[in-house]
Amino acid sequence: MSDYDPIEPVNRVVHGVNGAVDFMVLYPAAMWYRDIAPEPVKTSVKSFVRNINEPLNSLNALLQGDPEQAAASFQRFIMNSTIGLLGFNDVATDFGIPYRREDFGQTLAHYGFSGGPYIVLPLIGPSNLRDTIGLGVDYAANPLTWGAENSDTAEALYLGSIGLSALHYRYATINQLNELQKSSIDYYAALRSLYRQQRNTQIRNGAPASISAVEDESASFDFDDAVEAASE
Repeated sequence: MSDYDPIEPVNRVVHGVNGAVDFMVLYPAAMWYRDIAPEPVKTSVKSFVRNINEPLNSLNALLQGDPEQAAASFQRFIMNSTIGLLGFNDVATDFGIPYRREDFGQTLAHYGFSGGPYIVLPLIGPSNLRDTIGLGVDYAANPLTWGAENSDTAEALYLGSIGLSALHYRYATINQLNELQKSSIDYYAALRSLYRQQRNTQIRNGAPASISAVEDESASFDFDDAVEAASE
């Protein structure tokens, strides 16, 4: 019951398609990036990818009732976008302002919304009902989303950020996913479990888990019962 996956057959199909795309495109690109790109370039890309998300980090921290973290994320965005040259240099960390990711899925979890059924999204990968909704809200709230519709420069920056983010995150997970695939009898189930564990860690902002704090996505949200109740 720890992994609520009522549409597993569909999820496995999408998982397989995602794996094929990864094998043909993302994995070779990430391997090339790992072996060819100098370390300063990798550091700059990591900093840029983080900085592009800082407005959303700030907004979600504020929605979670944490104005101090919201101010810190906004300050990081201003400093890194200016002194740090569009975020390619993380000067804010050098000034003692650490990075912390926040998204709307975490905001929903902060207010008690459980994950709901496990979902594998095309190209994006593991998610759940709550975090899929969160992705949609973050997409709509991202200044680059609506800016790209009105400015060629914003559109280029938006598309570039998507490409760099995909490359960076695939590079960052090469060893972890390779090891998981080699050691797992069922890679799909292992990836599902890993996603849930890491997502819970993000929701707790890295704090240790207690028995009561660890989210049980199946026990706390019965999707079938919810649909039945709504129909009545």
